[in-house]
Amino acid sequence: MYFPREVYDQIVQGSLSVEGIDVVSQNSVTKANNLEGQTIFIHRPRETPIECQVIRANDLLLKDVKTHRYIRAQNHELEYVHIPEEEGTEVTFALRQQGDATLSYLINGINWSPRYNLKVESNNHSFEAWADMKNNTKRDYQIKHTELFGGDVHLQQSHRPVRALRQCCMKSCCCDCAGGGAPTIQAEGELAGIYWYSIDEPFVLMQQSTFSLPFVKPTIKLEKYSGLQNYFQEQTQKGKFQRKYRIESDSFLPKGTVTIREDGRVVGQAQLNDISQGEKQDLDCGNDPDVSFTRQVKVLSQKRDQASYDIHLTIKNSKSKPIKYEYKEIISSAKFTITPKDTNQEKIQIISEGLEILGEELQANNEQSFHYEVLLEYKNNQDHY
Repeated sequence: MYFPREVYDQIVQGSLSVEGIDVVSQNSVTKANNLEGQTIFIHRPRETPIECQVIRANDLLLKDVKTHRYIRAQNHELEYVHIPEEEGTEVTFALRQQGDATLSYLINGINWSPRYNLKVESNNHSFEAWADMKNNTKRDYQIKHTELFGGDVHLQQSHRPVRALRQCCMKSCCCDCAGGGAPTIQAEGELAGIYWYSIDEPFVLMQQSTFSLPFVKPTIKLEKYSGLQNYFQEQTQKGKFQRKYRIESDSFLPKGTVTIREDGRVVGQAQLNDISQGEKQDLDCGNDPDVSFTRQVKVLSQKRDQASYDIHLTIKNSKSKPIKYEYKEIISSAKFTITPKDTNQEKIQIISEGLEILGEELQANNEQSFHYEVLLEYKNNQDHY
């Protein structure tokens, strides 16, 4: 098998293999081209073409057929009798027996990435998953069978980063391509912690192009809400909540960008991390200007080993419709005790990180207040043994 240099340089080291028949040995030979010994002509302005024999191809050392003298020429001056091979590498496999076999390899110049569309209507939603297969090389590829891998794929590469291939990679074998309709992608399941998908129908991946196909059809549960993750501060704060979409999938989805549309209009994009079956993940689409909070802090006491604070949290909805919201406050600097106050104390949940308020609904043009005290206990660095 002969690989032009630009193709061979893109093959991931160690991935070139023959499948289906045992390999006895493998030999790779770098070749400049097949010009040595061939007859070519030097064509220069206002001169008769000079017939020459190629002595060395790497520096274009030539022998004039008539004068038997040695000369050198430039590439743009040459006229060829036969089409020259490109510089590249010839890989030879010695097989244990005859039969059908598949040559496969991973290539950096061809990769894929998931892309998702979340479409939200007033009482409904839909979710689309696309596989964008990109050919960044300068060659067209006729592909008979392709496998797409999703998950955390680690490849060892000594001379270049493989960022795209670490997350997902593409395994291809070049074969003759027959015509037909658009191919389909089949989910094949999990293999050693990696999920893979296959395309068994032929297609052409054009140079410098992106070819996209739907690759999974998950059922998505969707929950819209306004959310905020806040960190404890000793002074008064004001700010906005964020627009969030919580999704839950009935199948694995690899990492990719989600474009979110409401009533046919793009309202934001978010990054979806690898999500397993039944796992929930939040998509953050930026601040919501109509949902705000004010957190007023009063210092009750401050000592060397502890401090206490009285906090009034007010959440306001300026929209003309009700919303669901969640609030989380993280306390990470010290041992703490939280004491909820007033009538809304049952809505404040104490967690190991701090506190949270979940699943609350706030009516249109309304606000809700929460009152709680926070006691921080500081570690005495002198108390150690």
